[in-house]
Amino acid sequence: MASNDAWIDSRELVDYAKSMFMNLDLLRKLETSESSVRNAGMVRFSLTRIAHDDLIKACASGRFSQMHRLYPLLTDEALEGRIARTSKRLNRAPLNSCTFTIKEPQPSDVKPLEDLGHALPKLLNHLAEVFLCEGRDGSIRVKKNLLDLWQDLVLVVPPLLITSAWMAQNILSLDVKKLAFFEQNQILSRMSSWLCDSTLPVDDDPFLDHLCSSKGLDETHMHLNGTTEAEKVWCDALERPKSVVGALTAKITAKDSGLNVAIGNGVERLLRQEDVDLTPNMLLKRVEDAVALKAMLLRNAACELNQTSNPEEDELAVVAYRRAQNACLPNIQANKVSRVVRESWQLVMVLKAFESGRMKPECGFLFWHYSLLRAQFCRLLVQQKTQKGFDQFQYITLNELRETTEKDYAERFRQIERGAQKCVDFLEGRFAPKSNPDSSAVLISRILRGYLEFLGESEAGQAGAIRKVSQYGSLTELLECVRKLEKGWEGPELAADQPTTRVSRSDRRLRLGLVPHFIKRTDTTERDGFFNSLTLRSMCRDLKLRREVDQNARALVALIHRTTGLETLIRGVDAASNERHAGPEVFAPVFRRMRESGIRRFTYHAGEDFVHLVSGLRAITEAVFFLELDAGCRIGHGTASGLDPKIWWAAVGGYSVMATEDRLDDLTFAREMLLRKRVHIDRLPLIEAEIHRLSMRIWNNPAITPEILADAWMLRSLDPLVLGLLRNDVDPNRRTEVLRFEDARSRSPKAHDLFLRRHGHEASSDELKRARESVVVSRENDVLSPKIMRAIQSSVLQLLHERRIAIETLPSSNVRISVHNSYEDHHAQNWLGLGKKSTNKNVSVVIGSDDPGIFATGLRTEYAHMLRMLKTRSDVLSKGLSAEDLLERMCVDAKRFRF
Repeated sequence: MASNDAWIDSRELVDYAKSMFMNLDLLRKLETSESSVRNAGMVRFSLTRIAHDDLIKACASGRFSQMHRLYPLLTDEALEGRIARTSKRLNRAPLNSCTFTIKEPQPSDVKPLEDLGHALPKLLNHLAEVFLCEGRDGSIRVKKNLLDLWQDLVLVVPPLLITSAWMAQNILSLDVKKLAFFEQNQILSRMSSWLCDSTLPVDDDPFLDHLCSSKGLDETHMHLNGTTEAEKVWCDALERPKSVVGALTAKITAKDSGLNVAIGNGVERLLRQEDVDLTPNMLLKRVEDAVALKAMLLRNAACELNQTSNPEEDELAVVAYRRAQNACLPNIQANKVSRVVRESWQLVMVLKAFESGRMKPECGFLFWHYSLLRAQFCRLLVQQKTQKGFDQFQYITLNELRETTEKDYAERFRQIERGAQKCVDFLEGRFAPKSNPDSSAVLISRILRGYLEFLGESEAGQAGAIRKVSQYGSLTELLECVRKLEKGWEGPELAADQPTTRVSRSDRRLRLGLVPHFIKRTDTTERDGFFNSLTLRSMCRDLKLRREVDQNARALVALIHRTTGLETLIRGVDAASNERHAGPEVFAPVFRRMRESGIRRFTYHAGEDFVHLVSGLRAITEAVFFLELDAGCRIGHGTASGLDPKIWWAAVGGYSVMATEDRLDDLTFAREMLLRKRVHIDRLPLIEAEIHRLSMRIWNNPAITPEILADAWMLRSLDPLVLGLLRNDVDPNRRTEVLRFEDARSRSPKAHDLFLRRHGHEASSDELKRARESVVVSRENDVLSPKIMRAIQSSVLQLLHERRIAIETLPSSNVRISVHNSYEDHHAQNWLGLGKKSTNKNVSVVIGSDDPGIFATGLRTEYAHMLRMLKTRSDVLSKGLSAEDLLERMCVDAKRFRF
C-alpha cells in the first residue's frame, strides 16, 4: 500500500511540474511585467505589490488551466485537491532563502513574495530527490520503478534542470570565487561521470547494466538527423539565436500540407499547439530574452554584476552571455569542457546560489522566466503525448530547429555511447543520399569526420594523438583512417607535434555502419493533376518521386564504385518517412538497382501509420513481395502486425474514411492472405462480393475478377517508367527492367493491362476520379472482422518468419505515433506470445530508438521500456522463461540481424 501511495505522490508531482512548466499565463505575465527588461548589461527589477499579486494570480490560473488540459474529465474540485496536496508537500521542502523586499508594505494576510520566487528551486530539488539516484558506475540514474513517470515528465520539463538540481544537492560548494583550479577540475570530472555526455539519465537496473557491459546493444534503427537531444539544441540557440531559429521562417511560408484537403502549414500548427500566439519572430524574441535572462542569472550567481554599467552602453545580449559563461569557469577554457557539463555547471551554480542566499531577490522570478522559455523551446523539439501520428512527428523534423546543431556529428556519437557507460556496441546510422555523387560524398565525409573525432577521443572526451580531421582530404582517406583507428595501428598518421607517438586502438566501443534511406514523398500538385481531367496527366503515379529516388540511387552507386572501401561502410538500404506518401512499389526498381550494385541487406518502414489496420498489414506484405526481402532483411516498425484489432477500432472511433481504390486493394490483399493460410474460407463470398462491388464502382467492367485484381496487385513492383523503352537501353538496369516488364505482359496480359490502367494508360478520367472517391468503413459494416484481421496478422508474421525477416520495434516512437496509451500496452507482447490473443509466429524482434532526440530517449532506455512491458506480462511467460531471458534473446537477435 505504501508503495502505491508513493507512486501516486510521484504521479501528482509529475502532473504538478508539467502544469507549471506549461504555464503560459505566468510566462505572458512575466513578459509584460516590470520584472525584467531585455538588456543583458543590467536587468532592472521593480516589483510593486500590484505586479506581485498579478504574477501570483497568473501562476495560479495558468497552473489550473494546464492541469485541466492534462485531465479534462476531472472536476474542478478534484483538480484543486491534487494541486493543493502537491503544493503543501513542496512548501514543506527546506530551502535557505533570503527575504524579499517590495516597494509597498505587505498586509499580514498576503503570502510572502518568496513563495513564488523560490518555488522553482524547491520544485526541481523535490523532482531530483524523488526520481534520481546514483548508479554503481557513478552516473546519475532514474529509479527503475519510476521510469515511466520520468519519461512522461521529460517530454515537458527539460531534464537537465532536474539532474542539475540533483548535482547541486551532491556538491558541497560551487562558489567560483573560492574554488581553486584543481577543485574546479575535480567537480567537472565528477559531473562528467554523472552525465555521460547526455542530458537524459538511464534507468538503474542491474540486469541492463550487465547486458550492456557483457553483450553490448546494437542500434538497428536510428536516423542520424533527429538524434540530438533538445537541450543541446537549446544551448546552441543561446549562442546563436538567429542561426538556430531563423530557419523556421522559411518553413512557415511553405505551402499548406494535407493529403486530401488543405489543413494549413504543419510547422505553423506545431507552434500554435504549443502557444496559440507563437510565431517564429516571437520564438526568436523569447530566445533572445532567455539569453539576457541567463546572463543576468549567471552574473548574480558568480557575483560578477557591474552595478555602474550604463544601460545605453550595455553590450549585446550574446556577448554579455558569453562573458558571464566565462566568469563561471575562470580557471578553465570553455572549449575544454563538454557542452552538457558546461551547461550543467552553470545551472548548478545558479541553484547553489539560491541555496546559499547569494542570489538577489528578483532572481527567483528571472529563473522562472528563463526556465519557462527553455521548456517551451525544448517542447518544439520533442513529440508530446498529445501529438499523435506520423504527421505530428514530421512537423518536428521539418521545423529545422536542429539543423544548425546537427552539422556536427561527433557530439551525436558521444551521446549515443554515453561515455564510460558504453551501452551501444554497433550503430547503423541512417542518412538520406543526395542527387549527385559529390553531394553524397560531402555528407558522408562530414559524418566520418565527426566519427573520426569521436574515435580519437578517450571516453572522457579528451582528444587523442591523431592529426586534425580537417587534414584528411578525400573520402577514401577518411575511410582508411577510420578503419585503422578502429583496429589500431602504428604509423605516420599522428599529430604534427608528436611525430613518434604511437596510435593505439580507439578507446571507444561504438562502431559505425551507414544505411542510406530514400525518402517517401508526395507531390500534391502532381497527385491532384493525375486524378483531374482538367490538367495534363503524368505518365504514371508518383512520377517525380520515382525519378528522384532513381537519380539518388544512381548517384549513390556511382559513389560506391569510385570510392575504395565505401562498400564496407554502406551496410544496407532503407526507405523512410510517411508511408502514406508513397508505397513500397515506388522503391522496388531502386532496391533492385542497389541489390545489383552489391548491397545485400534491406529494411523498409511499413505498417507504422495507416488509414485501416489491413492497409498497414498490406504495406508490410508489399514491402516483402515488391522489394524481394529475404533472410537477414528487416521491416521497420511493423506496428499493424502486432496491434489488437479491437484496440485499433476503439482508437479510431469505430470507423475509417479511405479512398475506394485503397479499400479495394485491402480486400484483394486480405482475400489472398486468407487463401494462402486456408482460414475463414466461409467468409470469402462476402469479401469477394465487396471486391466485385468496388471494382465495378471504379472500372465498370464485370470481366475484372478478384483473381485478375490479385495478379495486377502483384505486378506493382514493375517499373512503369520503362514503358516504351527498348531492350538495348544503355543502362543495364533499365534493360533488366524492360525484360521484367515485357515478361509480365506476356504471362498475365489482363493483369498487366489493369496495372497500366491504374497508372493512367487508356484509363478515363472518370475511372481515376472514382478510384479516389471516399468510402466509410465502420466496425459494424466491415467484412474484415477482428477475427479475420488477426488471421491476416498471423499470416503476415508467418511470412516474415519463413523468410527470416526481423521486425524493428521502437517503443517510444510507437507510443507517440501509434494508438498506445502507455508502454505497457506495446504491441510487441503479441509478437512475443504474451498477448491475450497473441499472433506469435516466432518472428524475430529487434529494438531501436528511431529518433532519440525527438522522443527524448536512447537505446538503453528503449530496452528498459521493453523490459518493463515484459515484466507486466510475466504471468503468461512460459515456465522457466523470464522477462530478462526474452530481452536478452532480442539483444542477441539484434546482433544476428544487424547489417
